[in-house]
Amino acid sequence: MKALLFSLSLLMCMSAVGQDVSGHYYLQGVMEVGSELLLKPDGTFEYMLAYGAADYFAKGTWKRDGNSVILHSTGKRAEPFVLLRSEEGKPGRLRVWVMGQNGKGVANIHVGVKAGEQNLEAHTDSDGAAVFPDTSKPEAVYFEVRVYSLEAGPYPVNPAHRDFYFQINGDSITQVFFEHEALAIDGNALIMKHWDPDKPMRYVKE
Repeated sequence: MKALLFSLSLLMCMSAVGQDVSGHYYLQGVMEVGSELLLKPDGTFEYMLAYGAADYFAKGTWKRDGNSVILHSTGKRAEPFVLLRSEEGKPGRLRVWVMGQNGKGVANIHVGVKAGEQNLEAHTDSDGAAVFPDTSKPEAVYFEVRVYSLEAGPYPVNPAHRDFYFQINGDSITQVFFEHEALAIDGNALIMKHWDPDKPMRYVKE
């Protein structure tokens, strides 16, 4: 009897190891979150997750390792904001511009300016400009993108200038960087612990 049970267990393990795990997986059982994972037969993957107004994505390579699938993103980490240039500007005001990679202004970015003991705050308007009252010797600019829980900076600036132009790198903010991320195989599902190890997310194969 023990020999029979051992044989059956061995067959089940061999079947699990040999199963094709490539395919389209959908997140199950998590309220207000939509997420998908596509494991392509060529060893590449695509991933997306949407939560409220925040959208995340990832692309990279995957491989089977025993009873796990290993994800590794191929994107490169980069600063979410880059200072393009600064200008002398006009007395009486200080402006921080946030521009997209298409050259257009980006609205609703929380911007802070540090000047000595002062910490000024404002939001960019539809033109991408955050306008502050003039202050002597601005030292640094920092940003907050609350929908992504992102804080960036401080970025040092020229204290003699009053207009500062930054470019936002949207991909750097929205890309998920998986580094040898192990997803446990559970039948026709994959279990991800990336977002919260205490609350694993279950992705079921279509």
